[in-house]
Amino acid sequence: MDPTPSAEPEAKGFPFFTVVITLATLFAFLGLMVLAYKSPNYLDEATKVEPKPDPVARLNEVKAKNEAVLGGSGAKMSVSVATSELLTKLKSEKDTLPFPAPEPPAPAAVEPKKK
Repeated sequence: MDPTPSAEPEAKGFPFFTVVITLATLFAFLGLMVLAYKSPNYLDEATKVEPKPDPVARLNEVKAKNEAVLGGSGAKMSVSVATSELLTKLKSEKDTLPFPAPEPPAPAAVEPKKK
């Protein structure tokens, strides 16, 4: 049987199943949001336990380790001597760019007080 072009399609009922699933998903999402909001922050407690190290002390420690590695590996010159030698080789009278910039003057070495 060939449907005629004037035949109207069957009217479908209200999509109860789709509405129920949509509302269930909405309430599940809201329930999970409330649960997440009310739960304690477990990561916050872990950061409070471990204090942050002093950045200056950490930098000095890394510099000391680097110097120890260079000294133990049979390096022919120290880092400061190698840096100054390299910078003098890189500079010329034709330089128009602001780098390599000269290093700032090194502060006077402060000797630790003896107790």
